[in-house]
Amino acid sequence: MKQRILLIEDTATLQMVYSANLTSAGYAVDVASNGSEGLELFRNSSAQVVIMDMFLPDIDGIEAIKSFTRINPQAKIIVITSNGSVTRAVEAMRAGAFDFLLKPLSDERLLATISSALVSFETRADVNLEAGSFYGFTGRGPVMQEMYRKIIRVAPSFAPVFMTGECDISKETCADAIHSRSNLNEHPFITYSGRDQSASEQESALFGGFQAAGITEQIDKKSALAKSCGGSLYINEISNLAPLVQLKLSNLLREASQNNQSSNVEGDGFPRIICSTSTDPYVLLEEGKINKDLFYQLHILTIYVPCLHELGEDIVFIAEKILAKLSISEQKSFVGFSDEVSALFMSHDWPGDINQLENLLHKIVARHDGTIVDMDMLPREFDTSGLNFDGDVTGENKNRISGERSNSAIQQLIGLPLDEVERKIIEATIHSEGGSIPKAAGILGVAPSTIYRKITKH
Repeated sequence: MKQRILLIEDTATLQMVYSANLTSAGYAVDVASNGSEGLELFRNSSAQVVIMDMFLPDIDGIEAIKSFTRINPQAKIIVITSNGSVTRAVEAMRAGAFDFLLKPLSDERLLATISSALVSFETRADVNLEAGSFYGFTGRGPVMQEMYRKIIRVAPSFAPVFMTGECDISKETCADAIHSRSNLNEHPFITYSGRDQSASEQESALFGGFQAAGITEQIDKKSALAKSCGGSLYINEISNLAPLVQLKLSNLLREASQNNQSSNVEGDGFPRIICSTSTDPYVLLEEGKINKDLFYQLHILTIYVPCLHELGEDIVFIAEKILAKLSISEQKSFVGFSDEVSALFMSHDWPGDINQLENLLHKIVARHDGTIVDMDMLPREFDTSGLNFDGDVTGENKNRISGERSNSAIQQLIGLPLDEVERKIIEATIHSEGGSIPKAAGILGVAPSTIYRKITKH
């Protein structure tokens, strides 16, 4: 059975050209000349991919994208436009578009994007819930599964990815997973960090003799951008780049886009950029730590990479996997943890994230014998607060004090307008999460964009 595509194009000649090329490529094509007609066809069709002009004669393009995704959240919307506005592209991607293509575009570019969109229809079955393993990650709980599905969704696109999270190792693993899952996986994946480098050192390491206008000519093969041509370039902690380096990167991205060299269709174009920060990206923007143009060029697809302490029962699952490997390498017989140790692991802050957990377990396995890790095996320096030890607040006393604090906090809110109560709760949650809006959003059960909107409102 042919895969069905909905094409919405109000220019008759382009409609005929696109339709003929898609039909020749083996697709079944439904054609509409405006947004209303397209929505009506979409409601009654099995189309998996929608190709639409951004500027429709009857409906705003952003609203049309939202309407399609409301009808079918799994639909992949490919937007085509002659307007290369970065702001418009960001709006389209946030509204739910799969990719944003500039006219004129080649048949190869369009067909490659459609192919990527169809590949991305892989569902939750892609993630082995039993094995709990995904491109270097371990975990089978809801937090990790959500990140896995986000990786599956963004990987086929060529748009930049902006990652947030506190753990550098996990973010690099995520960037590698995105590249491995993408159509660029046969081309280089290069990582770069400008930490502890001067502006001149960053410029040399990142750009060298790179020239966007002649992407395959006179390139300094030692530069990170040159090495990653056709593949993906991961820039860790984007705010570490000096202002002039950020400006040059922004200019190169713009020039590559104008020269149609950011498509990567042939595997030799400007690399896909994946970047990260441990700080809320909008805070970076407000504080002037990231170039405004660069921010809007990169902040299109986003992924939050959780820390170890956010994973709940997955912490024990991950610890068991590490313990099994260490037991084999150290020729020991450990197979699990006591209930007390499991409870401690799930309540611990893990400031050193996965590295701290691996270090702790290595010490235990190397120093002790047995099958079950118990409390007596934990190193003296490991924080065991929160359990029923002398000097700790636990049990009934802990519950009582917690209850008293909760009642006191509620009393302070009584009599305030609802908007003020909401503002205080949002601010307190953000503060408790170290200023991280994505983490606060997770606790409050809303999208980060909702918090940004409410902060602006208040």
